[in-house]
Amino acid sequence: MSYLVNLTSQDSIVSQFKKGTLSQEGMTYLVEEFKQIQESLHHDDEKPFSLVEHGYRMLLVQSEDTCILTDGNKIVNLLETEPEYVEMVELPDEFCMYRACLMPDNECFLLIYALRGTLRADLEQWFAEKSGCLAEEDMK
Repeated sequence: MSYLVNLTSQDSIVSQFKKGTLSQEGMTYLVEEFKQIQESLHHDDEKPFSLVEHGYRMLLVQSEDTCILTDGNKIVNLLETEPEYVEMVELPDEFCMYRACLMPDNECFLLIYALRGTLRADLEQWFAEKSGCLAEEDMK
């Protein structure tokens, strides 16, 4: 059983790029996403900034990931969840990334990201269905 990669800082995002988990486009998008969240939540007296302290977690889905470890140490199967929303973000060079939001409770936002086309079939289908981006050939 594997768990999604927890992205806690810009450095952790860059680390995933260096490991080959993320494309350049994916890394750039996630760093910008992190910065936007940080800017919207950050207070000058808060050093260092922590997503978790504000009730946010950024998670990266890799090809075999299906389980989420929530803040309460509860294990949840992603395929059995009902997200608040799922969207597909178009990146440069024809890359696409899924972006999903889960709220396991009223105090936590789980932002989940996955590069389209890199997941096992059932995960790819889950993201495609939930985002409304299911291609005709996927429905056959």
